[in-house]
This record gives sequence, C-alpha cells and structure tokens, in this order.
Amino acid sequence: MEEADGASTRKDFFNKVSIARKEARETRYWLKVVIGSEILNHASNIEEAKKLIEESTEIIKILSSIIKKK
Repeated sequence: MEEADGASTRKDFFNKVSIARKEARETRYWLKVVIGSEILNHASNIEEAKKLIEESTEIIKILSSIIKKK
C-alpha cells in the first residue's frame, strides 16, 4: 500500500492496489501449501500459519473493497 499512496494518478493507484491484492492472494496460497505439505511439524507453527492465512484473507477483503470503489 505504501507504493499505492505514491501513485501519480487515480488509475495508477487502483492498479497498484490490484497488484497488492494479487500478492496477498499468492501469499495466502503459499501458506496453505506449507500447511498442507506438513513442513510445519509443531502445532504452534501450524496455528501461526493459520492466523496468517486469516490475516491475509482480511487484507484481501480490504483491498477488494478499495478496488470496488473505483
């Protein structure tokens, strides 16, 4: 979002927010892959990854809301 704040135009701003949303979705995907692959062998690590998935989902919702206000 820091880069989006420095956007030169409104269109540029929404483009940068859209890119941020794509990155958040990819992050959430990889967190799910890590959990599914059983790389994390401690319950506390798995719980932390699940919390990060929840947070990334919230970030995606926020960014989607910004994009919808176009």
